[in-house]
Amino acid sequence: MTTLFKLGAQTNILIVDDNPDNLRLLAKILESQGYIVRKALNGRMALQGVHRDPPTLILLDINMPEMNGYEVCQKLKASEASAQIPVIFISALERLENKVRAFELGGVDYITKPFQEQEVLMRVKNQLLIQQQRQQLIEQNQRLEHEIQERLRAEAEVRQLSVTDELTGLYNRRGFFLLAEQQLKIARRTQTSYFILFADLDGLKNINDTFGHEMGDRVIVDTGQILKETFREADIVARLGGDEFAVFIPTFSGDLSNFYNRLQENIERFNQQSERAYISISLGVQSGDLNNEFSLEQLVAKADKLMYDHKRTKRCLNC
Repeated sequence: MTTLFKLGAQTNILIVDDNPDNLRLLAKILESQGYIVRKALNGRMALQGVHRDPPTLILLDINMPEMNGYEVCQKLKASEASAQIPVIFISALERLENKVRAFELGGVDYITKPFQEQEVLMRVKNQLLIQQQRQQLIEQNQRLEHEIQERLRAEAEVRQLSVTDELTGLYNRRGFFLLAEQQLKIARRTQTSYFILFADLDGLKNINDTFGHEMGDRVIVDTGQILKETFREADIVARLGGDEFAVFIPTFSGDLSNFYNRLQENIERFNQQSERAYISISLGVQSGDLNNEFSLEQLVAKADKLMYDHKRTKRCLNC
């Protein structure tokens, strides 16, 4: 169970009064309960003490020379460092307008002189309770905000994992169809061209059989990186599974051969520099037909068929 009251050794109370007798009397009352008490004979000393070591609570006299209690309270509330310190006014002034003025300036309570010991202790205790409850609420809100941020980060990671291929870091099949479907709708609504590229690694089974599946996975990762480097940030690059990749290229009006040539250059550069297995990719490219309503799955299937046509052509050339 949370303890609401601070121990006396943890509670620092500043008394501000130009009358030494009042200071001694209030200090005796408060110190009898174990509170740490500091004293200031004028507003200037009080402000310096608050700046040097902010107290938990301030008991502030109104009628003081040079700077009265109202002026001291205004300066306290104007400073971010002291604005939240509760101020209890202490005064022989009992008129309603004096009390209203005290509360308008940010005072939390008002004790009239001559002091009654039990009243002083109860009003101080009440304000300390309110202050501690406020601090606990702030801490609870901070913990809650931290927990919310942690949950949001965790949820974002889960969402990211649900659309990301663990091996390559590219989008997975789910991520590809989710994002490409959105781009397809935009392309049809705005009547802008798009392309779907289907890529398949050549000879992955032979690599796995010859060098092992660890090398095969490494080649898949390398292929994903080459595709990522080749295409634009706006393009959706994904590994659909196994050795199959897909790219959705939205809002593209240039020559698609530029992409093909850059991809071939990147593959050749990698093969020249790498000591790992040789990478070869077969491609199929399906252009977007804005005059039909083929689904994304159908368009991907068409690109897949074109890829196999390309793969068969390569095999025939090697016959």
